[in-house]
Amino acid sequence: MMNRFLLILLFTLTGLVSNAQDGQYKVLGGEKSFLSPQKYTIASCSVTGVDYLDVNAIRLISGLTIGKEITVPGQDISTAINSLWEQELFSDVQIFALKTVGDEIFLQIDLKGRPKLNGFNFFDEDGELIRKGEADKLREEINLQSGNTITESLVKNTENIVRGYYAEKGFYKASVNIVQVYDTTAFNARKFNINIDKGQRIKIKEINIEGNEIDSFDEDVKIFNKYKTIISTSDGGIRRSMKDTKRKGILRVFKRSKFNRTAYERDKAAIIEKYNAFGLRDANIYSDSVYFIDDKHMVIDIKIEQGDKYYFGDITWVGNSKYTSGALDTLMGIEKGEIYNKALLDQRLFMSQDGRDITSLYMDRGHLFFSVRPIEMSIDEENHINFEMRISEGKEARIRNVIIKGNNKTNDHVILREIRTQPGDLFNRNDIIRTQRELANLGYFDAEQFGVNPIPNPADGTVDIEYTLVEKSSDQIELSGGFGGGRLIGTLGLSFTNFSTKNFFKKDAWDPLPAGDGQRLSLRGQTYGRGYQSYNLSFTEPWLGGKKPTSLSIFSSYSLITNELEKTDVSYSQTSITSIGVGLGSRLKWPDDYFQIYGEINYQYYDLYQSQYFEFTDGYSNNISVKGILTRSSVDQPIYPRSGSKFALTAKATLPYSAFDGYSNDQYAGLSDQELNKYAEYYKIKFTGEWYAPLSKNKKLIFNPKFGFGFMGAYNKHKGVSSFERFYLGGSGLNGTWQFDGREIIPLRGYSGTTPVSAETGGTVIAKYSMELRYPLSLNPSATIYGLMFAEAGNTWNKFSSFDPFNVKRSAGFGVRVFLPMFGMLGVDFAWGFDPLDVGSAGKGIADSDPGANAKGFTFGFFPIIGMNIGDL
Repeated sequence: MMNRFLLILLFTLTGLVSNAQDGQYKVLGGEKSFLSPQKYTIASCSVTGVDYLDVNAIRLISGLTIGKEITVPGQDISTAINSLWEQELFSDVQIFALKTVGDEIFLQIDLKGRPKLNGFNFFDEDGELIRKGEADKLREEINLQSGNTITESLVKNTENIVRGYYAEKGFYKASVNIVQVYDTTAFNARKFNINIDKGQRIKIKEINIEGNEIDSFDEDVKIFNKYKTIISTSDGGIRRSMKDTKRKGILRVFKRSKFNRTAYERDKAAIIEKYNAFGLRDANIYSDSVYFIDDKHMVIDIKIEQGDKYYFGDITWVGNSKYTSGALDTLMGIEKGEIYNKALLDQRLFMSQDGRDITSLYMDRGHLFFSVRPIEMSIDEENHINFEMRISEGKEARIRNVIIKGNNKTNDHVILREIRTQPGDLFNRNDIIRTQRELANLGYFDAEQFGVNPIPNPADGTVDIEYTLVEKSSDQIELSGGFGGGRLIGTLGLSFTNFSTKNFFKKDAWDPLPAGDGQRLSLRGQTYGRGYQSYNLSFTEPWLGGKKPTSLSIFSSYSLITNELEKTDVSYSQTSITSIGVGLGSRLKWPDDYFQIYGEINYQYYDLYQSQYFEFTDGYSNNISVKGILTRSSVDQPIYPRSGSKFALTAKATLPYSAFDGYSNDQYAGLSDQELNKYAEYYKIKFTGEWYAPLSKNKKLIFNPKFGFGFMGAYNKHKGVSSFERFYLGGSGLNGTWQFDGREIIPLRGYSGTTPVSAETGGTVIAKYSMELRYPLSLNPSATIYGLMFAEAGNTWNKFSSFDPFNVKRSAGFGVRVFLPMFGMLGVDFAWGFDPLDVGSAGKGIADSDPGANAKGFTFGFFPIIGMNIGDL
């Protein structure tokens, strides 16, 4: 660097290098006066010292190209030296004049290249290589690459980044020293030995708050959080408002007490926000200090000046023509005399979570160009702040174009029919939010990468809505295995969730199958060998006719269950069930458009021979049923829901054959099982519900409570309830293990699938409750992973008179779910059942069983374990 400034000074004072005598300067044997500036044309410019670099590029960078006219002495040489230094490729730069001939000058640029980086390693204070995992994280932070030119700033920045990395982890006194080692394997190369001495981890021993004088229990300053609990403003309450800067304590097991400067500044702002919520808008931290008290601990002192308390005064509205001032006051919900809270004011004007704010009111009714500015007009002697809300309603914006990007596989009409923002409609922000939900629930697109871009056109009062989608693989080949009924059950299934029958006979559309019209085709088979085989086929067209969201479903299945003996064996047992059905579903507009209705007609034929699963063991039975389902679902997305709820009311029934079969009530007792069950007779009602409620601001920690009740009844008590369709409670929840054998199995984790909670004949009344706490480990669309903890309870009863919703079998546990586009949803649960269990005798449910017959114990359930996405084969 010193050479650079000396040369600039030399050229400025004398122009060229030589000896001075009586104002004459010699240039390599010639004599020329350089006391006054002269213009020269560059005849030649040679470059030395860096043979590995492009000479022409260096001339261009310096600006000293052949034929260029320069002034000596002057700024041309100085500018050339500066330009070369700015490349940070050289450790020394010198420019000489070899000679001058008339008005031509011959120059030489002498350069010394900087060394190149050819690798680096991290060493601890003992001179040993640090562990690989830590080294990999450091490599990501510093982003050094072989071939980097080594400069003073590169060395210093690397040291600072490594030091900052350890400071983030609480090692605030970490020292970093980089030693450059010559590397003889490459020309002018060096290696970095990055020596790290972490020192002691330093914890925050104390956070001292001075100047806090609020009593949060004063009636005048009571502020409640969303759980209706008074927000504490004790010193401890102020510390709790600091989310990341925490002092050490016994309860801080999972998160270290450490100091981070960026987080600390953010936490100081949070403290002021808390004071602002109490009307102390002038509150400020006028002094704070962070200092070490020993080698392991630091202390933070924060001094607060609270200032005066302020209140909301009069609020007047200016510029509102669509809504009256009274209507806007009602929606705002802020009364004169309330404690001033800027966050509350902003929420009511701009960004409430439930959409009950002034901006949403206007934007949901076409006013895309709406704006509101709260102007403080005056403050009276009692510190009431009077506001004037200046509204610019703007003209109503209508949607001109709807643009869809990113759908390479799914046809436009499949997306457009779910979009609620149609050309010509008034702009409505709520419609955009609903569109996002509907498209996410299709399952074809990544909900985390969904993008909406309104493009306003103020000139004509219109807006274009651009939806940006990222398609994900949804069609799957399912190859799964798990334990159920004491056996390993295998499943092979093909699921095409975006199928297209229209393109079935188009050769070019098979990639590997015709897709893009949103139809669903599923083929599935299960078996554990000779004892159990099940096959089913289903097809759904979600928009029958393409005009309305009316779905058509057609399905068929066949199941065969035996005891694996030869048919000639006298103990041979068989249960076979053949089923076929059709269903129609539709989206409703009342009470709101979250409701859907579905109806189904289903025929099942039971062929039983010494069956082990029902009270009716030999013969056949016809089960002709009608089912209706009314659901309301506002769940935001299918993979990791964060908000919304889902309720379903299901009713299923057969005809009341006993009303016209010609038998009297007294005759039923004398009929054979075959005669009683020739036509299955029952009615069945179920009601289920679940919620998804975020417990954290980032909406990652999710609380998911669920409940379900079911009742199965008989039209004629003398004939009794059908042997089929009864409730069986228990098992790990392996998907589809017994879904076609005429029983309805509801899993209850913690109780073995080999011994259901229900009695052997099943129950006619059921209740189940469940609570889950979920947290995502990764929301990456290529691998969505979340952990969960759960507690659940349930029971079944054989008659409604013995129903007791509090007499339940309880369990708890934990699990993990992994959703991979290629494999689908994978999961494993570990559960512990707390209550004794006895399946009882025939006709009994567990509510009537003798307690303590079976010990409580530990079980685990394993969900589908292998799958392939056919789009990726």
